[in-house]
Amino acid sequence: MVLATDTEVDLGLLGTAFISRAIGQGGQGHVYEVRHASGRSLALKWYKPQCATTEQYREIQTLVDFGSPHTRFLWPLSMATISQEPGFGYVMPLRESRYVELSFLLAGKSPEGEALDVSFTTIIAMCRQLSVSFLRLHSRGLCYRDVSFGNVFFDPGNGDVLICDNDNVGVDNGTGRVLGTPFFMAPEVVRDLSYRTLPNTDTDRHSLAVLLFYILCVGHPLEGRRTERGLRDATWLLTHFGTDPLFCLHPDNDENRPVSTVVEKYWEIYPAFFRRLFVQAFVDGLHDPNRRVTESEWIKAFDRLRDGMVQCGNCQATNFWDRAEPDRPCTGCGGSTKPAFVLRIGRRQVATSPFASIRADHLRSGTDESSAVGQVRRHPQDPSRWGLHNLSDRPWTATFATGQQFRIEPDNTIELADGLRVDVADAVVFVTSP
Repeated sequence: MVLATDTEVDLGLLGTAFISRAIGQGGQGHVYEVRHASGRSLALKWYKPQCATTEQYREIQTLVDFGSPHTRFLWPLSMATISQEPGFGYVMPLRESRYVELSFLLAGKSPEGEALDVSFTTIIAMCRQLSVSFLRLHSRGLCYRDVSFGNVFFDPGNGDVLICDNDNVGVDNGTGRVLGTPFFMAPEVVRDLSYRTLPNTDTDRHSLAVLLFYILCVGHPLEGRRTERGLRDATWLLTHFGTDPLFCLHPDNDENRPVSTVVEKYWEIYPAFFRRLFVQAFVDGLHDPNRRVTESEWIKAFDRLRDGMVQCGNCQATNFWDRAEPDRPCTGCGGSTKPAFVLRIGRRQVATSPFASIRADHLRSGTDESSAVGQVRRHPQDPSRWGLHNLSDRPWTATFATGQQFRIEPDNTIELADGLRVDVADAVVFVTSP
């Protein structure tokens, strides 16, 4: 049954709201935009009668009581009931129009059918935010259980992430009704035909790794030449994603290499340290849940990847420099990608490039904040010269190798030189040759 416009909805302690319009529907129910008494717009999910069970009510109420682990989750805020209307629903924050479903990234097209060009900066920001969000979720003793394209939205301009369908979330205690979405489910869940192996934090980590591989390499990590054979039926799914899965870029077994050359082209762009994490996730972690890559490991890897992003001086292609592979050639033209300088902040090393910045997460470890406090800039007349621009609201102190000191006021730039030291807030930036 579709609810009528202006129907009054009781939100318990949150007061009342009124239905504005229908905005979507799925297998479990309908979604509406509602106007809260405060004037704020919220989203109401109203369950279909067959889904409005006592168990479902209890699980959503548990999530309401837990509270959102992060603002990126469109989390249940309150249970919702309607006078004289059987059933129930819940309200959550309304998704802004700037967010699009993740499937559009893989298709390379916007919802309007236009080309969707998403930068590596945006992609890395998106992947890092996903990793941080799931870290927050798991640290609360919860698991998502149904990671997939349809449940993740992102802003193509900056990589901001929203995670929806949070009524899939459950307490990580080995119980629950949701098994997951095919192709994202962990092998131990797929191959257990008794349905007694249920999603948990470890299975979420497999699903997250699949999602990250899709985003970064534009393909499924377990699909390749081997999975192209045979009919895609229940036996095929059980074999290739449950009992006998094989990573398409397995270092010692090429039987299931990607059919699309796009996957391997992207794979070659990333440095060895980053590729090793996917090998860990889909070789060791495929069969041993304890070996799966944790959210913290992904976060550190994405920080290191972003810090090493450079632009080829010959063909302008984006590459990734890394201290362990300082002489990696450009994947576009084979030229040198070695940066002019490296900015060292604690254990972090940032390569000079048009993408480089000093961010809040450089200055304070463990922070989710990624706002820039300093920006690396190329000299407009001499591309061999680089500077560091103060984007903060506090002055910095710069000390050259000769001992000369300068005060860098906000919105001013200091030229980079080997041996330069810049005191930024409570951190120190050392400038060295690569």
